[in-house]
Amino acid sequence: MSKKNRFQVKVKFIVLALFTLQCTLLSIRTTAQVVNSPLSYLGLGELNDGSSITNQMMGGLGVANANGIYANLINPALLARNRYVVEVGVNGEYKSMQNYRQKQNIFGGNYNSISLTLPLSSRWTGSLGLIPYSTVDYETRSIRRLNLIGTDSLIYTYKGSGGINKAFWSNGYRVGKEIYLGLEIGYLFGAVNRNITSQDLSDNQYYQVRLEDRTNYSDVSFKAGFVWRPKLKKDLFLNVAGTLDLTSNLKATRLKRYAIYGADGVTQINADTINNMTSGKVKAPRTARLGLSLERPSKWLVSADFSYTKWAAYTTLVDEPQVLKDSYKVAIGGEFTPDFNSISNYFKRVQYRIGASYAQTPYDFVNTGAVTKDMNITMGVSLPLRNLSYINVAYVFGKRGNLSDNKLEEQYHKFVIGFTLSDQWFQKVKIN
Repeated sequence: MSKKNRFQVKVKFIVLALFTLQCTLLSIRTTAQVVNSPLSYLGLGELNDGSSITNQMMGGLGVANANGIYANLINPALLARNRYVVEVGVNGEYKSMQNYRQKQNIFGGNYNSISLTLPLSSRWTGSLGLIPYSTVDYETRSIRRLNLIGTDSLIYTYKGSGGINKAFWSNGYRVGKEIYLGLEIGYLFGAVNRNITSQDLSDNQYYQVRLEDRTNYSDVSFKAGFVWRPKLKKDLFLNVAGTLDLTSNLKATRLKRYAIYGADGVTQINADTINNMTSGKVKAPRTARLGLSLERPSKWLVSADFSYTKWAAYTTLVDEPQVLKDSYKVAIGGEFTPDFNSISNYFKRVQYRIGASYAQTPYDFVNTGAVTKDMNITMGVSLPLRNLSYINVAYVFGKRGNLSDNKLEEQYHKFVIGFTLSDQWFQKVKIN
């Protein structure tokens, strides 16, 4: 490709990148958070592992597996294997939650990720993207009787919403024939609301008194990665890889106030600020990941990941430690393409993936000493469009917690759909 054509490709790619980012940022303002999860009450909420759709098809693993078609959002070092790639995904989740008293079925959705990747040199590839970093979404109610024989009572509602997003610029560089290094520079931003509302049903006004607690977060984050990719024999490669999150603190600003609302909970009567802009630092957890994979390019891959997050060091804005345990996750998975170059059979060009994961979360929700476990199985397909572009569909079925140990049990079905546009979408077709 000539220098002029390469310049035209990059201009088209940047225009598409800016348009897609603008649409995604607008959607964040109007899209609901994933689904109600009482566990997001703790810490910074539920952390996102940064996995793309193709990663989620294989149990969320991605430290040591990538190719030239899909951009890797977990390990920046593997970006050096990519050229021009656009990936966008959204997810929907159906969840069934229960404790000993009640059961609830809920559905929600959110954007999954967006990444825009382009080469900066023959060895260096960069990626611009946006992913959720953490999500807070819960709502619980309790009733307190004011007398034994009457109907007078107080209703308390505990509701949290919001989360933190991460805009990032990742870089992957091929140092030698077998060594890849990467660095991700991110900007974390977002707000979390944790409100407590009381409503007195003993009078005729039914007004609500709400303690509104809002914390805004912002800071710069860093993640480093490496890959060693020796060739074992013809068309067979071993990938040994790792990443380390280098973020240690987040800037936080907190506003607390009391507000009185009407019976509908929407019409505000008055408000009184009780704590105006408390600023400080939140100590964020660090995550280390290791991965191993065996790969025959364009044919099959098997892989395993292990990640460990230091949640025990987490502290709140006022430097109060929370009772959170260190967490870990083990994931295994693989992919298979019957015939990447098949012309006569479409389904031989489809990429099939399957995986599973087991995780110990940091949450001891009822403070019994039993940490919640999360187990799931995953599967998905990448359906070819034209050239090197695909529609990606993933399905995740899992269970988190159990009634006997955690007093809370969740079963979830998660669907993720998105698309990948690669290389030749941005090049003019030449006819000789």
